[in-house]
Amino acid sequence: MKNLRLFASCLAALATFCLSCSEKKTTEAVITSIDFSDTAYWYSCGDTTQAADVFYVYPTVSTISFVDNGSSWFADICLPEVREEANGNQRFNKMLYGEYNFYAPYYRQMIFEAYSQPTPMLDSLAQIAAKDVNDAFQYYMANFNHGRPFFLMGHSQGSQMLIELLKNGMTEEQRKLMVAAYCIGYHINAEELSAYPEALQPATDSMMQGLVIFNSVTDTTAIGMVSRSDVVGINPTIWTMALDTVPDELHLGMAKYNEARDSVLIVPCPTRTYLYKHNTVCPDLDPEMVFIPAYEKMFPKGNLHFADSWLFGGNVVENMRCRLRHFGD
Repeated sequence: MKNLRLFASCLAALATFCLSCSEKKTTEAVITSIDFSDTAYWYSCGDTTQAADVFYVYPTVSTISFVDNGSSWFADICLPEVREEANGNQRFNKMLYGEYNFYAPYYRQMIFEAYSQPTPMLDSLAQIAAKDVNDAFQYYMANFNHGRPFFLMGHSQGSQMLIELLKNGMTEEQRKLMVAAYCIGYHINAEELSAYPEALQPATDSMMQGLVIFNSVTDTTAIGMVSRSDVVGINPTIWTMALDTVPDELHLGMAKYNEARDSVLIVPCPTRTYLYKHNTVCPDLDPEMVFIPAYEKMFPKGNLHFADSWLFGGNVVENMRCRLRHFGD
């Protein structure tokens, strides 16, 4: 799944790029600012062959510890190995959303361990990653978008940063071009929804513009820290907040990388679904599916957080087509 050819072709550019990076890591960001006019800060940009865009922000890809990371809470995007981790995720999603121009910046994301810190410190750290995403988005709008409709797309930490962008970074004119913001694997709490009623407008059907959030579990006991406070979660098999059990034939398949074809395919993954406390329950799936014991406190067995970005791939791709068809109605 790793984009080795692209990685090799970027080595020369990265050598120049990394000269601007600090030699000493700190508890602050590894570099002080990012100039998004430099294409070295983008995994993908410049393709304008399609009628609509995806602005994609990748999830947490670095699990290195704070100590082993040189006492830094941030992934060092100057390092080739960090780029390679991010590229594997971005390449998968560029294939999955290949019907659209794909724009994906690198950003100073928090390492996984940052999420174990007290809320005030975590919020402070998140401001740096959020600033990078906001700066990248503003550069994208000013230089790449050219008035085309666009989707925001993210997962986990990527979705967290897109929500911050929606709350604090987008103008009304920019929102008019947004078809939908798929902020998968994160949450909106009641206080946020009340404080930002225009910026955080939940989509409540399969066609309207707005914010789309979903988190999935195999049973109601597996709801974890990321989604227990969510108030806008939607069922991605029917794109409503109805509580009825949905038959398995409405799950249109999961996205899976096919090494032989070097492509992402939609393959069957039948499961019934229903909403419980704004989480999508998938009772027919194996609770061991993506279970990682080391992360059990945040993601207990049966929590499908690590699968959310591809588990409903067929439904998301079809829904993007639907929302784009009805965009501006």
